[in-house]
Amino acid sequence: MSQNSAPRASRGRPKRSAEDTEQMRAGIRQAARDLFASEGYEGVSMRKLATQAGCAPAAIYAYFPNKRAILHLVWEEIFLDLADIMARTAAGHADPLDRLEALGRTMIRFWLDRPDDFRAIFLIEDRLQSVDDVYFARTSTSLSGIDQIHEAAAEAVALGTVHPADAERITHMIITAITGTALNLITIPEFDWGDAETLAADMVSTLIRGMRAG
Repeated sequence: MSQNSAPRASRGRPKRSAEDTEQMRAGIRQAARDLFASEGYEGVSMRKLATQAGCAPAAIYAYFPNKRAILHLVWEEIFLDLADIMARTAAGHADPLDRLEALGRTMIRFWLDRPDDFRAIFLIEDRLQSVDDVYFARTSTSLSGIDQIHEAAAEAVALGTVHPADAERITHMIITAITGTALNLITIPEFDWGDAETLAADMVSTLIRGMRAG
């Protein structure tokens, strides 16, 4: 080749930068949150997600292997937000029973403030798609908000101030009571529940009061 020859231009599309990739992934995640809330998980296809995010239908698979992977990332983001708020709540209460009550109120307030996120978490089933799949709840690193409840329960058990004397059972009781209350308030708004704030606060305080030993 002559020394004066111009270098050939490379063919094909330019490689995506890390910033471009993350922007597109963020756009797909936001599209998923919007569409899952408005149309339900089953009603949303990868093609629809791609269209909503401004991505070519075939190209979306370069960012996520399937719809379940997107769902898990959406769940991860929601639980990370909850974990941050729960950690700040826990830091303000030294007594474990006071902390349990504060954490319960914080968690239910979080879901009532974010009803679409509640629906995305609790109204979409995490279905395994192969024998190698694992459930989100068993692999997620973002569930420290729930861990805050368990730690407070364990402290109360160690001090002998709570019954039953089983931190795991206490954690499960609190979480199911919170999600059940939030489920009713969010998904059956036509029923007259009275003031939602009062109902939520009464439920949490009554539950914790009933656990006090002695």
